Amino acid sequence: MAHDRPAISIIVLAVQIAGATACLAQACPDAQSGKTGFVVERGERTRTEVFHDGSVVRTVMRFGGNALLETTQYEGLFDLDRLDRGRRSTFKPKTSLAKLFPLKLKQHVTAEFDVAIEGGTEKVRTVELLILGQEELYVGSCKYKILKIERRQSRSNGAANFTNIDYYAPDLKLVVAKEYKEANGRTSLVKFDKIYTINR
Repeated sequence: MAHDRPAISIIVLAVQIAGATACLAQACPDAQSGKTGFVVERGERTRTEVFHDGSVVRTVMRFGGNALLETTQYEGLFDLDRLDRGRRSTFKPKTSLAKLFPLKLKQHVTAEFDVAIEGGTEKVRTVELLILGQEELYVGSCKYKILKIERRQSRSNGAANFTNIDYYAPDLKLVVAKEYKEANGRTSLVKFDKIYTINR
């Protein structure tokens, strides 16, 4: 019987490792996690807390522990309020945002906003989204279905503000990566590299 002990110990260890792995797999935030909150990180010092309240998504981005940007968004895609380093901007939709969701492949949506920037500046902003396709993307060890969305923002004079590609995870109601075109024609992808639920 003494010879069986190492084998039993190995089996117990294997079961413990499997259990730990299952726990890690279950720790990936999902569609329900936004109610209690989850965190995404990029690098060692940038951390963003994400909370859902129905269609409204609130985020707090911190760098080195200091809150730099707080946002309120509709479904994580349209800004409603931004507090950027103490300066607030509000976005009042002129379009019914609820009618644009759920998003579908190849869908092209346009939304207009009256934008008021603290200090008195007001303008109209147009946001266009073209749903290019669906993919899977890893954030750390967590895999998500994402919609690849071309985003174009322009001001009231028609001049394009910017165009980029959003990698949007509908379950998280969050853009988990952005693709930018460089001046030399190449593209670069900026994405979160870690995600986890908030322990309460």
